[in-house]
Amino acid sequence: MKRRITHLAIAAAWIAVISIAYATLTHVGFIYSIYFKLSPFLMQPAMRTYAHFEHVIAFAILGALFGFAYPRRLILVCCIVFGAATLLEILQTVTPDRHGTLIDALEKIAGGAAGIMSARTIQYFRERRRRISAD
Repeated sequence: MKRRITHLAIAAAWIAVISIAYATLTHVGFIYSIYFKLSPFLMQPAMRTYAHFEHVIAFAILGALFGFAYPRRLILVCCIVFGAATLLEILQTVTPDRHGTLIDALEKIAGGAAGIMSARTIQYFRERRRRISAD
């Protein structure tokens, strides 16, 4: 059972990277269409505010997924999540209608770090509870 959940987390993490890469590098109209569909449910935030939250939340989820997928490989998880954030911002500078900025990269890195720390905290307490119940 645990092995199946790990495989599911690995698949979900890599699918999330591909999805984020697509959303980051595709035509900007795609992002606006998502915003206009979600904004009524989110109390219609300004597009810039939405973008800040979207960066942090997307990479927090990504960090958590990789944290659960590779629980004993913290350095690898950090390299993948932080590397993806940096690389995607750099790649945005070569697209004709997008632009990568340092602020956006830092938002993504902060979100990824929060997700990784959340996954590690959950794993720590889960392992601690398991040890206590075994005693």
